[in-house]
Amino acid sequence: MTSPATTRQRSREGGEVSWVTLVLLASLLGGGYLAVVWVPVYTMRYEVGMVAAEFGNKAVHNRDDAALVIGLCARLAKLDQVKAPAPDGSIITVPAVDVRPEDVTWQRDTVAVPPPHHQAFEYTAVVHYPIFDRFTEKTFGIELFQDIQPVKW
Repeated sequence: MTSPATTRQRSREGGEVSWVTLVLLASLLGGGYLAVVWVPVYTMRYEVGMVAAEFGNKAVHNRDDAALVIGLCARLAKLDQVKAPAPDGSIITVPAVDVRPEDVTWQRDTVAVPPPHHQAFEYTAVVHYPIFDRFTEKTFGIELFQDIQPVKW
């Protein structure tokens, strides 16, 4: 009579694949696919936060808030272009971050010490799933509070 260990060894010698190997391979492929889809979305979120912080820093020396907001919106629109579905069902290329000046909260308090600056806005990122040719949306919010007092060395 053969032992169970010997039977298991013989079944693996023929080049068979175990179910554990298939589960690991499927997990690896699924994780890779989700990384390809979602990493660019969150990378863009990081870049948007950096641009917002840059314009917050510009507010230290530039007191023209309207020009700063317009510049912020223009800079965000230039970050990247993505594919998105049009109302008629076709695929078009649009800015990855579409923020209008009226959607930006930009507050400067010149009375408080140190003077605070608050900016906030939301934007919707279009996420494209390439193999399934489907689109979803993810809304991100940016909110920054900064001290805009010039540095005294």
